[in-house]
Amino acid sequence: MRSLFVFFLFVFQVAAFGAVQTEPALLEGQVTNKLTGAPVKQAHVSYIRVASGTADAAMPVNAATDSEGHFAITVPAGSYRLWAERPGFARQTYGARTPQGAGSVIALAPGQQIKDLVLPMVPLGAISGRVLDEDGDTLQGVGVQVLRFSFAAGRKQLVAVAGTSSNDRGEYRAFGLPAGRYFLLAKLPGAPLTHPMEKGGLMPEAQQPFAALYYPGVADLESASVIALGEGSEAESADFRLKKTPAVTVRGRVVAPLNNDHLAAGQMQVVLAHNDGNAASFIDRASAVVDRASGRFEFRGVAPGSYWVVASQLHAGRTMGARVPLEVSGAAQVENVNITLRSSVEISGRVEMEGGASINFQKMNARLTPWEGLTLGPEPTSKIGVDGSLQFSGVTPGLWDFRLDSLPDGLWIKTATFGDVDALTGEIRVLEGQPGLLRIVLAGNGAEVSGVVTENDQPKRATVVLAPADPQQRRIGQMFRAAATQEQGLFVFKGVRPGNYKLFAFEDIEAQAWLDSEILKSAEALGEPVTVAEGESVNRHVRLVPPELLVPAR
Repeated sequence: MRSLFVFFLFVFQVAAFGAVQTEPALLEGQVTNKLTGAPVKQAHVSYIRVASGTADAAMPVNAATDSEGHFAITVPAGSYRLWAERPGFARQTYGARTPQGAGSVIALAPGQQIKDLVLPMVPLGAISGRVLDEDGDTLQGVGVQVLRFSFAAGRKQLVAVAGTSSNDRGEYRAFGLPAGRYFLLAKLPGAPLTHPMEKGGLMPEAQQPFAALYYPGVADLESASVIALGEGSEAESADFRLKKTPAVTVRGRVVAPLNNDHLAAGQMQVVLAHNDGNAASFIDRASAVVDRASGRFEFRGVAPGSYWVVASQLHAGRTMGARVPLEVSGAAQVENVNITLRSSVEISGRVEMEGGASINFQKMNARLTPWEGLTLGPEPTSKIGVDGSLQFSGVTPGLWDFRLDSLPDGLWIKTATFGDVDALTGEIRVLEGQPGLLRIVLAGNGAEVSGVVTENDQPKRATVVLAPADPQQRRIGQMFRAAATQEQGLFVFKGVRPGNYKLFAFEDIEAQAWLDSEILKSAEALGEPVTVAEGESVNRHVRLVPPELLVPAR
């Protein structure tokens, strides 16, 4: 009998233990308006289980908030990510201080109850105004694009994030905009043709086009006004005054070096880009319509200004390219813009150590990246020979950057020249004719910059940016270094070039957004000055830049 009692007791204990292990956890909380504190009803609170820091493949599960913004979720024990979404608000992840933040994981034990979660959502903003002509009369049907800067591969680009058009009263309103800095671009509808319809054009001619203009009514971005939009703000009275500037049609022909038989094969592009300091700007580019059989190309709706016409081709692994400058004035058409493709060239070079020190170069690779992003085909790469020699193939006319991959710790690039031009703080300009020699000199015993990021005396996760102190060097993307903090907010940069820098620690920031001068200007007071000499090691305590500091004020 005693044995039977013990058996049943054991079974009861096992069952009770299993029940505890499988008892679900409870998450309760409220979604609020970050600016007013008011509850946000009918918000979708979604969650997904994570394991080892990675989300499960299962679809997220969501629950809607009630009229008081409350939600309650019952889940099995485990680790979860939680976020809230609702039209008119930016998506908000639990544990993040901004909508861009990655947030944090919630770990739940069996039967655990958390009832005080708060998800403060940021209302989205709007930009509104009227579109008027130069006499102050309203304009209907004008397309308005909302643009903002983005960064990729160290280059600034202007991307469209929203669009709208003016109504019968000339009014427009673009909404659903997160806080940030924006530009506006207005595109007037075309007018009836004032001449007989052309024949033989590559694109149908339907109307007389007008040039697009930036707010408040200028042709170039440098003269445009930026609109700083705070969280949940509406920038009202952003009125345009538009002068109807006729746009221009640009026509020309791509010419092959020997014959045009291969123009129809492979890939080809012809791009019109603004001339930005003798380089092809990334902003507001246009691609031509091309007749591959004849090489004829055509751009329509071109505003007056200075441009580069850049042609590129890739066929059977062979790259070709060419460029010509172009000035567009008030003429209705620009004809006979001829551009002759040139075969790619080989660039030789050498990597060496300062003072002739010995190093195993064969673990490193070198590559050239197209500075303007207008080259078709793969990036030219080169293994570094035992003697430090370099050989790049497939380099077309244009501007290039160089990169050294797998640079050993402690080494830094002391000088880099292409011919007699500094290639470290400038670009490699490949023109027609004999290319120059790329010479890269490495130095050992580079500086080391390390430290810890804190907020309120507590270590914090952050992206740490080592930025040059010189404003001119801040225009060069490769002069920056960035690293994520490790455990306990620690960071380290090795092989730092001697010089003057500032350290910035950002909690939530878009990749490469620190290249925006306005972002660094906002954080400048919290930057930690650093000056390092060759071989020196410095350690700094860096304060976290509050995410709110980078957002325009309401």
